[in-house]
Amino acid sequence: MAFEVPPWDNGVEVIKFKPVQVASNGATGKTKAKKQKKKKPKVKKHADQSNSTNATATGYRLGKGPLAPPAESSDDEADDGLRAMHKIRMGRIEKQRPVTQTAKDNKKKQLKLKPAMIGAAVEAMETSASVVSAAPTPATLANKLQSELLGGRFRYINEQLYTMNSQKAEKLFKNDDEAFEAYHAGYRQQVEKWPTNPLARIIKIIKRLSKTLIIGDFGCGDGKLAQSVPNKVYSMDLVSTREDIIACNITNTPLEARSLDVAVYCLSLMGTNLNDYLLEANRVLKLHGIVHIAEIQSRFEDVREFVRFMGSCGFDLVKKDVAVNYFYFFQFRKMRHVDKQVKLKPFSLKPCLYRKR
Repeated sequence: MAFEVPPWDNGVEVIKFKPVQVASNGATGKTKAKKQKKKKPKVKKHADQSNSTNATATGYRLGKGPLAPPAESSDDEADDGLRAMHKIRMGRIEKQRPVTQTAKDNKKKQLKLKPAMIGAAVEAMETSASVVSAAPTPATLANKLQSELLGGRFRYINEQLYTMNSQKAEKLFKNDDEAFEAYHAGYRQQVEKWPTNPLARIIKIIKRLSKTLIIGDFGCGDGKLAQSVPNKVYSMDLVSTREDIIACNITNTPLEARSLDVAVYCLSLMGTNLNDYLLEANRVLKLHGIVHIAEIQSRFEDVREFVRFMGSCGFDLVKKDVAVNYFYFFQFRKMRHVDKQVKLKPFSLKPCLYRKR
């Protein structure tokens, strides 16, 4: 096909071009400026395949620089290599510590027991096995049964004393001569299980006071306080187990008014008529006399309410210790006289009841 150039100027010659092949898609006027080069077949190497597989699995592309990990390394080794490269770029180079001979020896060490230790351990195991397998003797069974009966009697009497007033408690012990001894025998068993004996703490406090002070032990039990301090002590309880113990209702004692310097209530605020207990203490105490009270922690719902009740009975709080486990300790001072005929709002603490077995 011939192409002619328009005659822009005179003397223009006609130029003929060689025909050009038309593309297969039917387009005209398009030529291929460059000839297609023959592509060489790609040779896939095993190492390249492993590298591409690793790059796909780990999500990054392995380089070929001097710091690149070896091609045959696993994914974990590649990760370690990249971490090492990062530390070098950040200026941190950590050297591996050489494994010392001592560490190697420790790995190879085994537990070696001496024959004497092995023999002692076997003997201890045989002894414990014989103790477990040994059948209880009749005497052991009798003592266990007696202890359980004593515990049951103690829990019953204890519940009665906490849930009745002092007048009914006095009648209870008068009608049953053995009840008082059974109660205190069970009480002594309970004391052995306590983390501390509150009476021992009160005894230490009394020993630091002047020996001329007169003490009143309200609800003394077996009268241990009087036997432990050099002071004159009036021991009082519902039943007398010794000649120096006064048998009386501690809400109405035979003591003269304003005759005591110190009054002690160690786990003895048991009745439901606590007003009568503390008004009697106000009567027999001198002005500015001291009252020491120790009670079980679980009996108090609100310590502030108890302090307010003591204030209505004429006593001001000196100090308290409610951080001691299992027991609370209070020290009050008599600041004014309150007549026993004054009508106060009834007040009582929660009963301390032991679980039945």
